[in-house]
Amino acid sequence: MSTPHSPRRVLVLSRYDIGHPHAGDVEHYLHEITRRWAADGCEVTWSTTRSPGLNAEQTIAGVRILRSHSPLGALTRLVGEGARFDAILDGGDHGAVIPLVTGQSVPVVPVVHRIRPRPAGRLRRLLTGPVSRWNRPDQAVVVMSPSARHDLRHRHRFGGPIFVVPPGAPPPPASSGVDPARSPAPTIVVAVDLVAEQRIDLLLKAVPQVAAAVPGLRVEILGDGPQLAALRELAATSLPAATVTLHGRVTDGERDAWLRRAWLTVSTATGAACGCPLLAAAAYGVPGVALQAPGTQDFLRVGRTGHLVDSPDDLPAALIEQLTALADPATVGRAAQACRTWAGCFTWQRSAALLAGVVEHQIRAHRSGTARRRSARSDIATLVRLPAGAHVPAGALRPTDEVATTDGQVNVMLNGCDELDALGVLARLGVTGAGHRLAGHDDLLIGPHPLPPLLAGPPARRTRPRPPNREHAPAAPSLLREPSPIPANRRPLTFKRG
Repeated sequence: MSTPHSPRRVLVLSRYDIGHPHAGDVEHYLHEITRRWAADGCEVTWSTTRSPGLNAEQTIAGVRILRSHSPLGALTRLVGEGARFDAILDGGDHGAVIPLVTGQSVPVVPVVHRIRPRPAGRLRRLLTGPVSRWNRPDQAVVVMSPSARHDLRHRHRFGGPIFVVPPGAPPPPASSGVDPARSPAPTIVVAVDLVAEQRIDLLLKAVPQVAAAVPGLRVEILGDGPQLAALRELAATSLPAATVTLHGRVTDGERDAWLRRAWLTVSTATGAACGCPLLAAAAYGVPGVALQAPGTQDFLRVGRTGHLVDSPDDLPAALIEQLTALADPATVGRAAQACRTWAGCFTWQRSAALLAGVVEHQIRAHRSGTARRRSARSDIATLVRLPAGAHVPAGALRPTDEVATTDGQVNVMLNGCDELDALGVLARLGVTGAGHRLAGHDDLLIGPHPLPPLLAGPPARRTRPRPPNREHAPAAPSLLREPSPIPANRRPLTFKRG
């Protein structure tokens, strides 16, 4: 996040910061990224709301935190300070309001971590809808997964450039086997923001049926939020005694200790949401069950690291099926290895570099207008494999492009670039004999790195789980089936020679 001349100055806007009691997935995402920017010399200021007991100003991991008593107070501070920043990272719904305060002199990069079906209130719908699109029609936004981008593009009809910047995962433990701290009793651990969009009530409503079929079931829910009191009341009045515990806010160490004990994690979000909780659980070898929803569905490898459910009505049967499968030591071992391998594909260092590239690109585009050549095809990317001995000179590509070297092989992801454009880029670089192909779903998630063999091959077919009370023999556990060989008529994508 720097130029050859001077470090960038970035202002981050969000409702909370990482020190707030209600800080959740987006605050964790922004904190992990911006603290790495600060370590690289970027000047990062975070403007947010203040909770009782927190200082009005504080520095956390090199990031300057400025807290106000209200969102309006945080925004009014921009009148005096906004113009001195090179870019603004918007982690909330400030879209159309920021230019009214700062003018058009500072580029804004919104980070869309959760897409609400319909904003509440006419004024809010107006500001986050047509006014926002009219105000900055070429403004780039950042989402965390390909399915979230598809949802924003097609269901919400956003027309500007959308860049995918996945979250990172904690470094997987050195051991690849079953964690010795794993609970002997079947345990579901969910670490998530307790907000309405997460629909934790769907999990609680499924618990009685699951507990009846899985003796000794424990459900541990970690996290705080506006839904905590209502969920505790629901658990107290309708659930089996000593089955569910809502812990509230926990420390990172307590969360990690619970994940080491877990058999399974669950995502019940019904709208686009962040995949951080699924990746954090996978780093500890914990597979997941998730409702089919934009965002979350990208962070499970069906049949290897978890299972997707089409409808909330199918959730109890799916949980019973997966918990039953995870009672088998061989299945647990395969699941833990696959989950840790998958989590190892996501690092916060890469996330920080990708988001820095988007911010740098927007700064250059805002100042010169010359960096928009590929914006008409922003959802297309091309993966290039350079021939032996070739390299990419520093500064030769766009800030949003990505270069990775694995076992001596240099691969390049050209964002907003189709195969014809890729040939032009290679000709400009003087590279001949390179292979190239359009990037797929996995490439957008893990970048120009090869997918580990353990996770390669076609995913297991996703089916509806059978109800547990059927007289028929139960379906084979969908979690961690042995990977099927690729059929002869489904060859993997290969690189075309330039």
